[in-house]
Amino acid sequence: MKTGLAVALGGLAVVLAGCTGLTPADRAPRGDPVARLSPSGPAPWREDFGDPVLADLLRQADAGALDTKVALARLEQADAEVEAARALRGINAVAGVETAVGGRNFRSARSAATPTLEITDEVDVWGRFSSARRAARLAGQAATLDVASARLLVGAETVRAYLALAGAQQAEARAERRQRLAEQALELVQTRLSQGVASPPDLAARRAGVRAAAELVQRARDEATLQAARLRDLTGGRATLALSATAPSPGPPAAALPSTVVDTRPDVRAAQARLAAADQRRASAIAATRPQFQIAAALGAPDATLATLLDVRALAWAAAASASQQILDGGARRARVHAATAEADLADLAYRQTVLNAWSEVREAVIAEAQARRGLAATEADISAARAALDIGQTRHAAGVVDGLGLIALRDALEQATAAQARAQLQLAEAHVQLTLATGGA
Repeated sequence: MKTGLAVALGGLAVVLAGCTGLTPADRAPRGDPVARLSPSGPAPWREDFGDPVLADLLRQADAGALDTKVALARLEQADAEVEAARALRGINAVAGVETAVGGRNFRSARSAATPTLEITDEVDVWGRFSSARRAARLAGQAATLDVASARLLVGAETVRAYLALAGAQQAEARAERRQRLAEQALELVQTRLSQGVASPPDLAARRAGVRAAAELVQRARDEATLQAARLRDLTGGRATLALSATAPSPGPPAAALPSTVVDTRPDVRAAQARLAAADQRRASAIAATRPQFQIAAALGAPDATLATLLDVRALAWAAAASASQQILDGGARRARVHAATAEADLADLAYRQTVLNAWSEVREAVIAEAQARRGLAATEADISAARAALDIGQTRHAAGVVDGLGLIALRDALEQATAAQARAQLQLAEAHVQLTLATGGA
């Protein structure tokens, strides 16, 4: 009866201990990460050029982009590693039951059982556990900054896709106007050919011009379709293909940037946190090479070693402390320290490289913006000249000095100058996006 009661009590303790490890949410089936993972807090990308359509797309992309959700999943993984690191120093308790059956021969047998409880705690004298916990926390901070980097890049790519869509839609409208001009020129040449004024090669050249204009229209439509699909992918399938975009107006020139502008970039801060985490892991590896101190307490039937140490035949409880140092391990501890040192060196170099890349991107963006502004100013002068030439051509056409083909050529030149100005405006907007991304959304 006593044996059965002991087995029952021990088994109940084991079952209860197993049930306390996980919550019902932990045991539930894994949910859909796309629906579950969502960023919190304001988006790091804030430049929307005052366009409400773009602002709405940026909100959709920040909530639905898969790149952001991948970064959030990695953050969950880092949080789990932080939780595991916190458990390293926790007091460990193991409940169970020990049973035995035996006898002097096979005709008779005796059985015995006793519930057991063993509690152990390793004293963190050298800081092995605390260094591991700090390393995990720093890695978690780096993962949090990775989420910010992903959201920042998603914002930049959304703006770029929107700019490209606006450019493609505007290019389509301009190409359609140029196609109509080419068709008008073809009609004039056909009329002249019937009158014997034009030649067949002139007609062939005008037909080739119509085909080239039609090809430009189709290319612009294809580009608009691709960029709309890209926006749909960035927003998690929420943006529509029929989206009508508008080109943003360029803002004022960039102000002088402080010498600490790259310090706020999330990728720089993440690299710095990874370097600090690698240093903590190296400290933990060094601490693991030193003697270990452990305190243990047991109820029930402790290990036979304790009974021998206390010189008794049986124990109901025991408390013990131990100090141990591994003497021979084939160089495993030294190899772990070397590996942690190499990891810290890599993290150090990665941090330095990240800072250098950040400054390189800032310099390139500042130069690109200055060049785009100069290019835009040049196109504005070209448009003024094209408009003046068209005004003169219209006056001379009314006077009978310039023919219809000449007037069509002047109108086409104005369309080309307008197209060059639109491209320059988009280049300036892209340079602004590049500078905003290079400065970490500042």
